[in-house]
Amino acid sequence: MRKLLVAMLFGLVATASAQPAQPARPAAPARPVRAKPGKVDVAKATAALRGADVAAAAKAAAELGASPDPAHHEPLLDALATGVHPDVLIAGLTALTGTATKTDLQAIGAYVRYRNGAVRAAALRAFSKSIGDPALVIESLSVFDAPVRGAAAEAAGRMKLTAAVPALLVLLDKGEAPAALALGAMADEALARTVAEHLGVAPDATLAVALGAMLARPEFGPETIRVDLVRTLSKLSGVEALDALEGYVKIAPENPPRQSRREAEAVLKARQGDR
Repeated sequence: MRKLLVAMLFGLVATASAQPAQPARPAAPARPVRAKPGKVDVAKATAALRGADVAAAAKAAAELGASPDPAHHEPLLDALATGVHPDVLIAGLTALTGTATKTDLQAIGAYVRYRNGAVRAAALRAFSKSIGDPALVIESLSVFDAPVRGAAAEAAGRMKLTAAVPALLVLLDKGEAPAALALGAMADEALARTVAEHLGVAPDATLAVALGAMLARPEFGPETIRVDLVRTLSKLSGVEALDALEGYVKIAPENPPRQSRREAEAVLKARQGDR
């Protein structure tokens, strides 16, 4: 039965992805439903999940998905396989973010290609925290939907997905902050130098976000690369560069003295009027 439901799910998602998007009035993204901790009434939640009340179904999906007991995920996976309202999908996928099992990953992975961008983004976040197939994350970095690209970039950074670096660098040059943060989260010395070489290519604000994210990591180093990044930030205009330098000064230890911190402080002092 489970294999049949999973097969039905992939067919359902493939059909939804293949159909041309229909014009629709813009709608505000649904607020993710978060389950309150406590004992789950599985029978009651399952009934609500199958009912016509979307809000109640979303709440039930959140309760079942958030449960640490994999058995409680079964009704949710069945619902995902047969198709439910996007708000219910988002609630269930969001809840599974911290609890997904290997079995759950099949359902989550199928929705990474779903037509609805908010659903895809929720699936990507859940997928990355459960360490799913990296190929699906990389594929999502090049889709048309900006929120999906952002979620994919966030996933790549969380997964330390170095195979995504070329795509992330393209997005960095286009000024997409999620890609900058992802690069900052995974950069070692070599990647940091590669990112810094995008000076004059990537927008100053986005490049500053990437370099600031690197410097904000306590383990990032060695000191020679920290100095180089501070000097690169000193060449960038905008408050983002100053924010990055201020953030670094706050986390950098005073002792032993660091040249990178001294240079960051000097830049901030010289540019006090830039804000």
